[in-house]
Amino acid sequence: MIGQLIGGLDSYIRNVIEYTDDRFEFVIVTGKTDNHKPIVKRGTVVKEYHVDMFRALNPQKDLRCLLDTIRIIRKENPDIIHCHSAKGGVIGRIAGKLTKKKTFYTPHAFSFLSAQSGIKRQIYLFFERICRFDSFVLACSNSEKTIAVKQVGYRTSHAMVWNNAVPDASDVEPAPLDYPAICYIGRPSYQKNPQFFVELAKRVHTKHPEIKFYLLGVGYYSPDLGAVESLVKAYQLKDTVILKPWLSHAETMAIVKSCLFYLTVSRYEGLPLAVIEAMSLGKAIVASNVWGNMDCVADGYNGRLLPLELDVFTDTLLTLIEDKELRDTYSRHSRERFEQQFLITRQIKNLEAIYES
Repeated sequence: MIGQLIGGLDSYIRNVIEYTDDRFEFVIVTGKTDNHKPIVKRGTVVKEYHVDMFRALNPQKDLRCLLDTIRIIRKENPDIIHCHSAKGGVIGRIAGKLTKKKTFYTPHAFSFLSAQSGIKRQIYLFFERICRFDSFVLACSNSEKTIAVKQVGYRTSHAMVWNNAVPDASDVEPAPLDYPAICYIGRPSYQKNPQFFVELAKRVHTKHPEIKFYLLGVGYYSPDLGAVESLVKAYQLKDTVILKPWLSHAETMAIVKSCLFYLTVSRYEGLPLAVIEAMSLGKAIVASNVWGNMDCVADGYNGRLLPLELDVFTDTLLTLIEDKELRDTYSRHSRERFEQQFLITRQIKNLEAIYES
């Protein structure tokens, strides 16, 4: 496994290692500053190597990271490489090509989707295309596979899907909240669209001042945090919009379980772990109608898929706040859909078959 063990990727890799059969042995190559807890499988700490892998582009450090990764691969001699996200994906695919190892790449939302200018988007897309080599894209959703084939240029024979899957979290104890709340997990960044979240809170607050809006996951790499804090202050929503720093997974799930429903207004996704974890808790989902979200939310069944328009989102939130019967129906369907499609104990065999193919 090659990638930075931060946020959702940490959860993904941790879950895969824990739930795969004992015949699979894992070695992790990750960043020196990722600051994650060791991963334990059946009582044994999984071997890790720490290299100069950082999110930002740095030619000197990136070259050192590549060379160190190649040395690790030659030492460990794995049967396959599974690399993740933008930086880990580039390093892993180049290293896999040079060491002639079968390589799987999971983008977890392609990097070019984050580009806020056309030029930057084309540069990121160019790097994705030239780093394909003969790797296999192992998309985390059908949407991501479609992008891989139609935009990045992967052959259909080299594009496959293993939907993100998570353990059942339904037995978590709810947090003791004294007020109704709506929550969203996402670091303040372009992808997660946090200013839209604050604008929604402002509109809902005028009709339901008792509702609190939780933004969870404020911490590592939050480039839009200052803008969000300024907006909250300008709208005098300090007691309404609650920005929570990085919490433990258990603490996060406890807050989600206590909320009326789960909200996401992201601009794009791979397949959002936070959404399927909320589904495991039996939460109705209100989501932006974008790549990734549309793979786990069925509009009108376990929630709503909406265009990123403030009026549409505001009306939908007000409806769900005021209609408990509808919330309960969506919640029940969320749980059913989670058990059928995203429960890792049911889905892990599919990943094992891909690894052994």
